[in-house]
Amino acid sequence: MRTTTPGPSTTVGDRDLPQLYLANDQKALSRQSESLRATRTQLILLLIATATAVIAQRFDSQIAAGPAAVMYGLAILMGVRTSRRHAHAHWQVHRDAAEFMKSLAWQYMVRGGPFPSHVPDPDGVFAERLEERLLELRRVGWTESRTAPQIMATGQITPVMRAVRAKPFTARRDIYLRDRMLEQMTWYRNRSLQEHRAALRWSAVSTALTLLALLTAAVQALGLSHGGWDLTGLLASAAAACVGWQEVRRHRPLHYAHALVEQDLEALRVTVNTTVTEDCWARTVATAERLVSPQHTDWLARFGS
Repeated sequence: MRTTTPGPSTTVGDRDLPQLYLANDQKALSRQSESLRATRTQLILLLIATATAVIAQRFDSQIAAGPAAVMYGLAILMGVRTSRRHAHAHWQVHRDAAEFMKSLAWQYMVRGGPFPSHVPDPDGVFAERLEERLLELRRVGWTESRTAPQIMATGQITPVMRAVRAKPFTARRDIYLRDRMLEQMTWYRNRSLQEHRAALRWSAVSTALTLLALLTAAVQALGLSHGGWDLTGLLASAAAACVGWQEVRRHRPLHYAHALVEQDLEALRVTVNTTVTEDCWARTVATAERLVSPQHTDWLARFGS
């Protein structure tokens, strides 16, 4: 049975999670926008340069050849700037930090994963797990965003997180089902649909451009072109740009991965509602958090490529 889209959470929202999560989430969104914008700009510059070069060749015009050279130069400069900025790498590392912090916070709240009820010092375990992960992320480029000792380690545990952890098992289970699992199921379902539509749209565009390039090449090969325009290169470049953009956005593999995660979460939700007891609750939460981790999505996406 399919679940319905939930309304806004009335118990736990992003504002109740650690400040470190919120800061890294914003940085990840900013760097993602920067990375995608730079790639899109570079592809557009290359297309404009190719179109200008076609015009210059058609009219044998040095005036038109100048702007084409400028556009190619700007595309090169954009590529160098993007490489130096490392926006894509920074986007990934901040997203990983944000999602790890969010998962750790939820496991702490509902006594799941490494935070079962019998753990004598859950705050200490939280601080240890957090610092271990952040140490790994620092080695691959994560930049420290904490500026005061009071917000380090256990200072990331918010009052709402402590309040939820203090609730009885049934209350914690219901909060996790509603505000974490169902919210994630809805997110993965919506993203899967979006990625599917985008994959179909860009595949149709690239196929149409490739067919047009084939047609123009065939016309030239048969000697039927009398206008002097050589559009084969331009159309082929446009098709290649579409394919490149699809590779950057990974629409098809992400559609595949998001759909699988949503299905696995729904199956796990049914299990939680019917058979999971407090004795196996910590393991069940750990399983759910593994399903929604970026690493798991990336692993699934490899098989959808």
